[in-house]
Amino acid sequence: MPGTILFGIDVESPDENAAGFIRHGVPLFEDLGVPVTWYVTGATLAAHPDAFREVEAHPLIDLQAHTYDHVIMKAIWMKIPEGKTIHGATDYFFQDCVTPAELDADLERCQRTFQDILGRPARGLTGPWGYYRGLGDRPDLLDLVYRHGFRFLRTFARNETDGQPVPLEWQPFTYAAQGKPDVTELMVHDYQDDFYWEAFNDPVPGVTYADHMMRMVDRVAAEDLVWSTCSHDHGAATKEGFDRKGTWYRAFIEYAREQGVRFLTGSAFHRG
Repeated sequence: MPGTILFGIDVESPDENAAGFIRHGVPLFEDLGVPVTWYVTGATLAAHPDAFREVEAHPLIDLQAHTYDHVIMKAIWMKIPEGKTIHGATDYFFQDCVTPAELDADLERCQRTFQDILGRPARGLTGPWGYYRGLGDRPDLLDLVYRHGFRFLRTFARNETDGQPVPLEWQPFTYAAQGKPDVTELMVHDYQDDFYWEAFNDPVPGVTYADHMMRMVDRVAAEDLVWSTCSHDHGAATKEGFDRKGTWYRAFIEYAREQGVRFLTGSAFHRG
Protein backbone atom coordinates (compact mmCIF):
# COMPACT_ATOMS: atom_id res chain seq x y z
CA MET A 1 0.00 0.00 0.00
CA PRO A 2 1.66 3.26 -1.11
CA GLY A 3 2.31 5.72 1.65
CA THR A 4 0.86 6.56 5.05
CA ILE A 5 -0.85 9.70 6.35
CA LEU A 6 -0.99 10.54 10.05
CA PHE A 7 -3.69 13.20 10.19
CA GLY A 8 -3.38 15.06 13.49
CA ILE A 9 -5.61 17.94 14.51
CA ASP A 10 -4.82 20.34 17.36
CA VAL A 11 -8.06 20.83 19.26
CA GLU A 12 -6.75 23.58 21.46
CA SER A 13 -9.51 26.15 21.99
CA PRO A 14 -11.34 25.92 25.36
CA ASP A 15 -14.33 27.73 23.87
CA GLU A 16 -16.96 27.25 21.18
CA ASN A 17 -14.35 26.47 18.51
CA ALA A 18 -13.61 23.11 20.15
CA ALA A 19 -17.30 22.49 20.76
CA GLY A 20 -18.04 23.21 17.11
CA PHE A 21 -15.18 21.02 15.98
CA ILE A 22 -16.61 18.12 17.96
CA ARG A 23 -20.15 18.80 16.71
CA HIS A 24 -19.20 19.02 13.05
CA GLY A 25 -15.96 17.04 12.91
CA VAL A 26 -17.18 13.73 14.26
CA PRO A 27 -19.85 13.30 11.53
CA LEU A 28 -17.34 14.27 8.83
CA PHE A 29 -14.75 11.69 9.87
CA GLU A 30 -17.48 9.09 10.30
CA ASP A 31 -18.61 9.78 6.74
CA LEU A 32 -15.04 9.61 5.42
CA GLY A 33 -14.28 6.51 7.47
CA VAL A 34 -10.67 7.46 8.24
CA PRO A 35 -8.85 7.37 11.59
CA VAL A 36 -7.52 10.66 12.93
CA THR A 37 -5.76 11.86 16.07
CA TRP A 38 -7.01 14.88 17.97
CA TYR A 39 -4.34 16.47 20.15
CA VAL A 40 -6.36 18.20 22.88
CA THR A 41 -5.15 20.71 25.43
CA GLY A 42 -6.05 19.84 29.00
CA ALA A 43 -7.88 23.16 29.34
CA THR A 44 -10.04 22.28 26.33
CA LEU A 45 -10.73 18.80 27.69
CA ALA A 46 -11.77 20.32 31.02
CA ALA A 47 -14.06 22.83 29.29
CA HIS A 48 -16.04 20.11 27.45
CA PRO A 49 -15.70 16.91 29.51
CA ASP A 50 -18.94 15.21 28.55
CA ALA A 51 -18.47 15.87 24.84
CA PHE A 52 -14.94 14.48 24.88
CA ARG A 53 -16.05 11.39 26.79
CA GLU A 54 -18.35 10.67 23.85
CA VAL A 55 -15.51 11.29 21.37
CA GLU A 56 -13.25 8.95 23.38
CA ALA A 57 -15.65 6.09 22.63
CA HIS A 58 -15.44 6.69 18.87
CA PRO A 59 -13.38 4.01 17.07
CA LEU A 60 -11.94 6.44 14.49
CA ILE A 61 -10.78 9.24 16.80
CA ASP A 62 -7.69 8.93 18.98
CA LEU A 63 -7.56 11.60 21.72
CA GLN A 64 -4.07 12.63 22.80
CA ALA A 65 -2.46 15.64 24.50
CA HIS A 66 -1.35 19.14 23.51
CA THR A 67 -0.10 20.23 26.98
CA TYR A 68 -2.60 21.73 29.43
CA ASP A 69 -2.34 25.45 28.65
CA HIS A 70 -0.79 25.34 25.16
CA VAL A 71 2.62 26.19 26.62
CA ILE A 72 5.63 26.63 24.33
CA MET A 73 8.19 23.94 25.17
CA LYS A 74 11.17 25.28 23.17
CA ALA A 75 11.90 28.84 22.05
CA ILE A 76 11.24 29.68 18.39
CA TRP A 77 13.44 32.06 16.41
CA MET A 78 12.04 32.19 12.90
CA LYS A 79 13.78 33.79 9.93
CA ILE A 80 11.04 35.43 7.90
CA PRO A 81 11.29 34.85 4.12
CA GLU A 82 12.15 37.95 2.13
CA GLY A 83 9.11 40.02 1.29
CA LYS A 84 6.88 38.32 3.85
CA THR A 85 5.29 39.49 7.08
CA ILE A 86 4.55 36.66 9.52
CA HIS A 87 3.33 37.18 13.07
CA GLY A 88 3.87 40.90 12.45
CA ALA A 89 7.60 40.45 11.77
CA THR A 90 9.52 41.06 8.53
CA ASP A 91 13.01 39.86 9.49
CA TYR A 92 13.01 37.58 12.55
CA PHE A 93 10.24 36.46 14.88
CA PHE A 94 10.95 35.25 18.41
CA GLN A 95 8.57 33.29 20.65
CA ASP A 96 9.87 32.50 24.12
CA CYS A 97 9.15 29.27 25.99
CA VAL A 98 8.30 28.18 29.52
CA THR A 99 10.92 26.92 31.95
CA PRO A 100 11.36 23.17 32.49
CA ALA A 101 9.75 23.53 35.92
CA GLU A 102 6.73 25.27 34.39
CA LEU A 103 6.48 22.59 31.71
CA ASP A 104 6.69 19.88 34.35
CA ALA A 105 3.76 21.42 36.24
CA ASP A 106 1.74 21.88 33.06
CA LEU A 107 2.16 18.27 31.93
CA GLU A 108 1.32 17.01 35.41
CA ARG A 109 -1.94 18.95 35.25
CA CYS A 110 -2.56 17.77 31.69
CA GLN A 111 -2.18 14.08 32.55
CA ARG A 112 -4.27 14.47 35.70
CA THR A 113 -7.05 15.99 33.58
CA PHE A 114 -6.89 13.15 31.05
CA GLN A 115 -7.06 10.63 33.89
CA ASP A 116 -9.95 12.38 35.64
CA ILE A 117 -12.07 12.86 32.49
CA LEU A 118 -11.15 9.98 30.19
CA GLY A 119 -9.96 7.49 32.79
CA ARG A 120 -6.48 7.15 31.33
CA PRO A 121 -3.38 9.25 30.67
CA ALA A 122 -2.38 10.41 27.21
CA ARG A 123 0.42 8.55 25.44
CA GLY A 124 0.92 11.07 22.63
CA LEU A 125 1.96 14.73 22.94
CA THR A 126 2.06 17.56 20.42
CA GLY A 127 4.36 20.46 21.30
CA PRO A 128 2.51 23.77 20.77
CA TRP A 129 3.85 25.66 17.74
CA GLY A 130 6.34 22.85 17.04
CA TYR A 131 10.15 23.03 16.98
CA TYR A 132 13.12 22.36 14.75
CA ARG A 133 14.68 19.00 15.70
CA GLY A 134 11.77 18.20 18.03
CA LEU A 135 13.27 17.34 21.41
CA GLY A 136 16.38 15.73 19.92
CA ASP A 137 18.58 18.58 21.13
CA ARG A 138 16.86 18.84 24.52
CA PRO A 139 17.37 15.54 26.37
CA ASP A 140 16.30 17.27 29.58
CA LEU A 141 12.84 17.98 28.11
CA LEU A 142 12.72 14.52 26.58
CA ASP A 143 13.35 13.01 30.01
CA LEU A 144 10.62 15.21 31.43
CA VAL A 145 7.92 14.19 28.93
CA TYR A 146 9.01 10.57 29.33
CA ARG A 147 8.46 10.75 33.09
CA HIS A 148 4.93 11.93 32.40
CA GLY A 149 4.23 8.83 30.35
CA PHE A 150 4.38 10.16 26.79
CA ARG A 151 5.71 7.69 24.25
CA PHE A 152 4.97 9.29 20.89
CA LEU A 153 5.57 12.94 20.14
CA ARG A 154 4.70 15.47 17.50
CA THR A 155 7.26 18.12 18.38
CA PHE A 156 9.45 18.29 15.24
CA ALA A 157 7.30 20.71 13.24
CA ARG A 158 9.64 23.39 11.87
CA ASN A 159 12.51 23.50 9.41
CA GLU A 160 16.04 24.81 9.90
CA THR A 161 14.82 28.45 9.77
CA ASP A 162 12.15 27.67 12.42
CA GLY A 163 9.62 28.11 9.63
CA GLN A 164 7.75 26.07 7.06
CA PRO A 165 7.63 23.79 5.15
CA VAL A 166 9.12 20.77 6.90
CA PRO A 167 10.55 18.47 4.20
CA LEU A 168 9.01 15.05 3.68
CA GLU A 169 12.54 13.66 3.42
CA TRP A 170 12.70 14.02 7.22
CA GLN A 171 10.72 10.95 8.20
CA PRO A 172 9.49 9.83 11.65
CA PHE A 173 12.17 8.37 13.93
CA THR A 174 12.78 7.18 17.47
CA TYR A 175 14.84 8.94 20.12
CA ALA A 176 17.17 5.95 20.46
CA ALA A 177 20.25 8.17 20.22
CA GLN A 178 19.05 10.01 23.32
CA GLY A 179 18.45 6.74 25.17
CA LYS A 180 14.70 6.58 24.49
CA PRO A 181 14.22 3.94 21.75
CA ASP A 182 10.58 3.49 22.81
CA VAL A 183 9.71 7.12 22.05
CA THR A 184 8.62 7.86 18.48
CA GLU A 185 8.77 11.33 16.91
CA LEU A 186 5.94 11.56 14.37
CA MET A 187 6.86 15.10 13.19
CA VAL A 188 4.58 17.56 11.40
CA HIS A 189 5.46 17.78 7.72
CA ASP A 190 4.92 20.49 5.14
CA TYR A 191 2.75 23.31 6.58
CA GLN A 192 1.02 23.26 9.95
CA ASP A 193 -2.30 24.31 8.39
CA ASP A 194 -3.85 26.29 5.57
CA PHE A 195 -3.01 29.63 7.22
CA TYR A 196 0.73 28.85 7.29
CA TRP A 197 0.66 27.76 3.64
CA GLU A 198 -0.87 31.11 2.77
CA ALA A 199 1.63 33.01 4.97
CA PHE A 200 4.73 31.42 3.44
CA ASN A 201 3.58 31.37 -0.19
CA ASP A 202 2.09 33.52 -2.92
CA PRO A 203 -0.72 31.20 -4.06
CA VAL A 204 -1.45 31.29 -7.76
CA PRO A 205 -5.01 32.51 -8.40
CA GLY A 206 -7.31 29.52 -8.59
CA VAL A 207 -4.92 27.19 -6.74
CA THR A 208 -6.31 26.17 -3.37
CA TYR A 209 -4.85 24.53 -0.30
CA ALA A 210 -6.76 21.40 -1.27
CA ASP A 211 -4.86 21.40 -4.57
CA HIS A 212 -1.58 21.66 -2.68
CA MET A 213 -2.57 18.82 -0.36
CA MET A 214 -3.48 16.56 -3.28
CA ARG A 215 -0.09 17.18 -4.90
CA MET A 216 1.49 16.18 -1.60
CA VAL A 217 -0.56 12.98 -1.67
CA ASP A 218 0.88 12.21 -5.11
CA ARG A 219 4.40 12.34 -3.72
CA VAL A 220 3.51 10.31 -0.61
CA ALA A 221 2.01 7.60 -2.80
CA ALA A 222 4.80 7.61 -5.38
CA GLU A 223 7.62 7.43 -2.82
CA ASP A 224 5.83 5.39 -0.12
CA LEU A 225 6.41 8.09 2.50
CA VAL A 226 4.91 8.81 5.89
CA TRP A 227 3.21 12.22 5.93
CA SER A 228 2.30 13.60 9.35
CA THR A 229 -0.06 16.44 8.53
CA CYS A 230 -1.74 19.00 10.74
CA SER A 231 -4.76 21.22 11.19
CA HIS A 232 -6.50 23.10 14.00
CA ASP A 233 -9.94 23.78 15.42
CA HIS A 234 -9.66 27.50 14.70
CA GLY A 235 -12.87 29.12 13.50
CA ALA A 236 -14.94 25.95 13.87
CA ALA A 237 -17.61 27.33 16.21
CA THR A 238 -20.16 27.47 13.38
CA LYS A 239 -20.88 25.00 10.59
CA GLU A 240 -19.84 27.63 8.06
CA GLY A 241 -16.55 28.17 9.88
CA PHE A 242 -15.86 24.46 10.19
CA ASP A 243 -16.60 23.90 6.50
CA ARG A 244 -13.75 26.21 5.50
CA LYS A 245 -11.48 23.44 6.76
CA GLY A 246 -13.83 20.51 6.33
CA THR A 247 -14.00 21.14 2.59
CA TRP A 248 -10.29 20.61 2.08
CA TYR A 249 -10.25 17.78 4.62
CA ARG A 250 -12.73 15.91 2.47
CA ALA A 251 -11.00 16.75 -0.81
CA PHE A 252 -7.54 15.54 0.12
CA ILE A 253 -8.71 12.54 2.16
CA GLU A 254 -10.94 11.23 -0.63
CA TYR A 255 -8.12 11.77 -3.12
CA ALA A 256 -5.60 9.98 -0.88
CA ARG A 257 -7.88 6.99 -0.50
CA GLU A 258 -8.32 6.82 -4.27
CA GLN A 259 -4.51 6.58 -4.53
CA GLY A 260 -4.43 3.72 -2.02
CA VAL A 261 -2.72 5.72 0.74
CA ARG A 262 -3.52 4.44 4.22
CA PHE A 263 -4.47 6.56 7.24
CA LEU A 264 -3.30 5.71 10.76
CA THR A 265 -3.71 7.31 14.17
CA GLY A 266 -0.60 8.35 16.06
CA SER A 267 -1.16 5.48 18.49
CA ALA A 268 -1.45 2.89 15.74
CA PHE A 269 1.72 4.13 14.02
CA HIS A 270 3.65 4.08 17.29
CA ARG A 271 2.53 0.55 18.04
CA GLY A 272 3.76 -0.48 14.58
